[in-house]
Amino acid sequence: MSTNSNAQKAVTFIPAMRKPKCLFLLLPCLAIGSFILYTRYSGQNWTELNIGIRGSAKECGSISRQEIRANRTEAPPPPLPDVNPIPSDEVLDQMSHKEVQDFYHRYINSPQATCSSVIRMGKVTDGGWELCDDPLYKPIKGDCLVYSYGINFDFSYDQDMVSYGCDVHAFDPSMKTAPNVYQGNLYFHATGVAAKNGTVNNPTTGWWQLYTIAEHRKQHHHLPNQRQLDIVKMDVEGYEHESLMLALDDGSLDDVRQLAFETHVTWSATDPSKEEYIKYLGLLRNVYDHGFRIYLTHRNYVWSAFESVINKGRKFTKCHEIHTVNIKLKNTPSQPQTRPESLSFASEAQKQKEHQLQMKVIESELVEYKNLGLRYSPR
Repeated sequence: MSTNSNAQKAVTFIPAMRKPKCLFLLLPCLAIGSFILYTRYSGQNWTELNIGIRGSAKECGSISRQEIRANRTEAPPPPLPDVNPIPSDEVLDQMSHKEVQDFYHRYINSPQATCSSVIRMGKVTDGGWELCDDPLYKPIKGDCLVYSYGINFDFSYDQDMVSYGCDVHAFDPSMKTAPNVYQGNLYFHATGVAAKNGTVNNPTTGWWQLYTIAEHRKQHHHLPNQRQLDIVKMDVEGYEHESLMLALDDGSLDDVRQLAFETHVTWSATDPSKEEYIKYLGLLRNVYDHGFRIYLTHRNYVWSAFESVINKGRKFTKCHEIHTVNIKLKNTPSQPQTRPESLSFASEAQKQKEHQLQMKVIESELVEYKNLGLRYSPR
C-alpha cells in the first residue's frame, strides 16, 4: 500500500510542480507591463528616468514623447533629386564603343513609368502607335490636340485619334498632296518638321517646306497660351533628333502630355558608330530632363535588325518607336479633367470657331503649296 500511495503522490506531484514554473515566467512579464503602463500614464517619460547607464537617457541624445509627436506633424522631408540616368557626353566619351552600345540598348528598352491602359491607335503593323489611356496621363476626350508628323499615306493612327475625341493635325511634305481637311477634325498639311524653317530638295519627292514645331504652333494659333498641345507623334525618317532637341530647348513641348517618336541611330547595315550612339543618348537625356518617361518601346526587328560585330553573337535593332508620358503633367484621377476656360475647346461654339480658323490656315497653305511647286518646277 505504501508503495502505491507513494506512486500516486508522485503522479499528482509532477503536474503540480509545473504550475509554479509558469508563474515564474508570467510574473516578470506582468512586472514589465506594469512598469510600461506606469511610465506612460504617470506623466513620466523614459527619457526622464535616470537608468544609470552612462548617465541619463537625455545625455545619450534621446528625445521625449512630446518631441516625437511634434515631429510627426512636420512636413515630410523633400524627395531626393531626380538624377538623369544618362551620363554626360564627357563620361560617355571615356567609355568603349561596346560599353556605349550596351548602355544605349539597355536604356532605351527599360520602362521608366507605368501605364495601366495602353491602346493601339491605327494599324497593328507599321503605321500604328500607342496611346497611354491611364487616368494619370490620358488626354481629355473631346478636347485634345494632336500633332502627327510623318504620314506616308497611312492615316490610320490619326483617324483613331479623331475617333478618340481629338483634333489632329497631320504633317508630311513627301506625299505630293495639297493641304486639305482629310476627315472631320483631321487636317492635313503638306509641310514637315525640322530644326529651322526653310526648304530642302529631296531627290525622290522634290522640294519640301519645313518648319519648327514652334512655328507650326504659331501658324495654327496653338501657342501654349492659346491651346494645349496634348500629344506629339513623330516619325520623320531622321529629322526627329534635331527637331525634338530644338523643341525641348525652346519650350514648345512643355505642355505636351505624351510624346512618341522614332529613333534611327544609324542608316548603315552594321553597328552604329560610338558617336551616333552618343548623339541619340543626348536626345534621350534631354527628353528625360523635360519630364518625359519611357513607358513602352517597340523594336523593329523586321526592317532594321543587325548582327553586331563589336558584340559578338548579339542582335540589335537600329530603329525604335519610343512612347513617353510627361510626369510633370499628371492628372488627378479623383477629380474631373478640366482646362482653364481660355484653353478649352470643348463646347460646340468653340469647336466651330476653331474649325473656321483652321480652314483659313489651310487656304493660306494652299497658296504657299502652289507657289512652292511653281518656284521649283523645271522650266
